[in-house]
Amino acid sequence: MTTKMFRQFGTTGQVRMMNKQTPFKRFKDVILYIVFTLFLIFLTSSFVIEDVYSAADQLSMEEHGISDVYSIAVGMEPANLTINADTTDEDQKTTEIKTDDGTTIVITEYALGDTNDEILEYQQILYSLGFLISQPSNQITEEVQTAIKTYQAMKGLEQSGKLDRSTIISLVAEDIKFEKGDSGKVLQTYQQILVAQKYLAAEAATGTFDDATETAVKAFQKANGLTETGKMDAKTIKALDTLR
Repeated sequence: MTTKMFRQFGTTGQVRMMNKQTPFKRFKDVILYIVFTLFLIFLTSSFVIEDVYSAADQLSMEEHGISDVYSIAVGMEPANLTINADTTDEDQKTTEIKTDDGTTIVITEYALGDTNDEILEYQQILYSLGFLISQPSNQITEEVQTAIKTYQAMKGLEQSGKLDRSTIISLVAEDIKFEKGDSGKVLQTYQQILVAQKYLAAEAATGTFDDATETAVKAFQKANGLTETGKMDAKTIKALDTLR
């Protein structure tokens, strides 16, 4: 009887002990499962992050953005342009842009006091856009510097007051056009080109876009395979620029 009771007590005790161990074992299993899962997540994410950084190292967002903008300005596909490393020559910084056909485009940056015929062209754009009040010249004066800073602020560029690479590319990409009723020194410059090409009478180059200018522009567009709008749009201006 005693032996039977002892066996029953032993069996019951073992069951109770197993019941007491079961919740702890389950809790332990859950903890191990969570730790193992977190380890797998960390291991997987580390490979993903490594791939992302590896891909990022191969990208240059600044250069791609600049080449895209400049390609629009010169009428080419973005993929056809490659920007090479900058080279510094004393105080002037230059950037070379090469096209697939081997053409090299050099952008020279200018600061306060610099003088160059290219500066005149950039000032003409600022003048036509209304950022420059005085007549364009080939020198960067304090007034021109202020106009450049204003333009840079409007375009979200660094307000350096210099004709730096980003500012020059932005200026070149501007969609400038003239139509009947417009007037200005830049317009007169293009009228003079039409005069030189015998599309417009010399006395009509007054700086005002009148009926005679519209007729001349249409004739020029027809001769150069352009749409005869009678307006000096981007393509017409580009064609005229080649005749400077």
